[in-house]
Amino acid sequence: MPLPLREAAERFLDHCRIAKSLSDHTMRAYDIDLAHAVARLGAGTNVGSIDREVLRRYIGAMLRTEALSPATAKRRTATLRQLFKWLEREDLMPLSPFHRLDVTIRLPRRLPRALSAEEARKLLVRSGHEMEAGSFSALVLHFAVVTLFVSGLRVSELTGLRLSALEPGTATFLVRGKGNRERQVFLSGKEPKALLRAYLKGRARVAASHDLLMVTGDGSPLTPPLLRRRLAALAKRAGIIRRVTPHMLRHTAATQLIEAGVDIRFVQKLLGHASIATTQIYTQVSDASLKSTLERANTLERVVTGRRR
Repeated sequence: MPLPLREAAERFLDHCRIAKSLSDHTMRAYDIDLAHAVARLGAGTNVGSIDREVLRRYIGAMLRTEALSPATAKRRTATLRQLFKWLEREDLMPLSPFHRLDVTIRLPRRLPRALSAEEARKLLVRSGHEMEAGSFSALVLHFAVVTLFVSGLRVSELTGLRLSALEPGTATFLVRGKGNRERQVFLSGKEPKALLRAYLKGRARVAASHDLLMVTGDGSPLTPPLLRRRLAALAKRAGIIRRVTPHMLRHTAATQLIEAGVDIRFVQKLLGHASIATTQIYTQVSDASLKSTLERANTLERVVTGRRR
């Protein structure tokens, strides 16, 4: 029996919402990606009529005709691949058209954007000073900044944490990250632990109708978009010129750990990377930092000219 592409996409999205426990961010991306495929391939197109040649034309059009970025085209292709994989698994089609489809979308290699040590210091000092003024909102923001910097959590992981994820009497959280993988995250050091205790005391005084850890002053959940806006505004107040995002704090945490000599396997576990290859990019960031430092030092010129600084 023919199955229209739009109906197939809707059924797949329903499955993802119910059975896969994907984040809101991932679900929005899936929705956008499949809406694009439905619009280009035809809402009423029978999924059984979509073969490898149709997919090649679709992917080629994204890269050439629509001039989408390789990253966007690759993500949309991956989402469509997941749809057909699910259709095959559910016996809604005999074989995915992606079977033996050889399509490679190469992405430019970009190093993660991390804060410099000076930028991180400015951000932490500013958020700490604002917290000392006594408002709960400032405490929330400082706690979020410190937690992201120390733990390397993704913003969706931090804002999705529930009070029950905190092991009683500890500064250890059980985090459910990408791919529904669980890992333990620790707030190490005296200041982060003391800050956690202070935040929990403040959180207990807020009338919240939910058990999410991160809240605003009126008790509503602290959402990723709201945290992004507050962090960007804080960075401006701290005198940091470029836009700062929560994910930059994750990158900064990883880079600082690598530069401190922490074994890359521990960093992989902390960040929740499925593959160590993903974590290894931070060693390149450290190498880039080393190169920049050496160029600024310019030891040969200092010896030749006698210049001290």
